[in-house]
Amino acid sequence: MAYYSRSSNAYDFTLFEESFDSSVTMRAKANDRSETEDGGTQENRSRREDRRAEKDANIKRMRRRRSNIVRIALGVIFGIAVAFIVASIIHGQVQLTELNQEISDAKAQLAEQQSVYTQLEMKVDSSISTTVVEDYAKNNLSMNKATNSQKEFIQLSDSDKAEVTLKKDKNLFETIAEAVSSLWS
Repeated sequence: MAYYSRSSNAYDFTLFEESFDSSVTMRAKANDRSETEDGGTQENRSRREDRRAEKDANIKRMRRRRSNIVRIALGVIFGIAVAFIVASIIHGQVQLTELNQEISDAKAQLAEQQSVYTQLEMKVDSSISTTVVEDYAKNNLSMNKATNSQKEFIQLSDSDKAEVTLKKDKNLFETIAEAVSSLWS
């Protein structure tokens, strides 16, 4: 057996009976007036008060329902705003992580290239050192260091001068060649 309650909110049809209820209350008021004029009873007054209390309760229910809708709407808007803020924070963190990863990759690549540069620089320095040049000159070119008997010393006095004579006759090609060579030097 099913139990049905009259106070169940799921089957509360009083919200839809407002026009009917108002006509009934008007009739009741007319009846109450006639009864009060004829010596109305306490029972009629209590009915009127019950009807007024019921009407007030219905109005309060309607206001609560309207306020519940407003609360739900505000809650949804607040939830969407919070979700948007959280999503933007997460998106910013993802971008920050990606940029940090790119920076660390670039630093690792820079360190590797610096290591390669140092290795190549050491290789070049070792191939040009004086000992390598001396060994090559002795072994491959059969050269030796100069001894004191092979050295000649020259003394120059202050009055000695060296002069360079220039040719006065120059053709067109020589002047062009000198002009170009003077630009490069």
